[in-house]
Amino acid sequence: MELTGLSLPKLYQLQKDLEREIVSRKESDKVSLLNELQQLAAAKGFSLNEVLGLDSGRKGKVKATTSTSKAQFRNPNDATQTWSGRGRKPQWAIDWLSTGKSLEDLRV
Repeated sequence: MELTGLSLPKLYQLQKDLEREIVSRKESDKVSLLNELQQLAAAKGFSLNEVLGLDSGRKGKVKATTSTSKAQFRNPNDATQTWSGRGRKPQWAIDWLSTGKSLEDLRV
């Protein structure tokens, strides 16, 4: 396709048409691929969800487990405030250190 003879407005229109066609083809190719995968899974006796691990019999999403660390340091002025030693230091620990005292003094 020769583009040098096209005016700038025609090139912009061609660009818009190309973007629209690309989006359309990607969607149709995706649907086509999904159908092929479903047929292949069915031929082997599975559903596509089973193959992908999406059909595990559980309802809803599985929550990721988070581990909480044990408290390593405790605020001497408020025993309910603790810090595991991970992440950002709490303000009470920063204040404690700014007075020249050791973090070891706060260890649980």
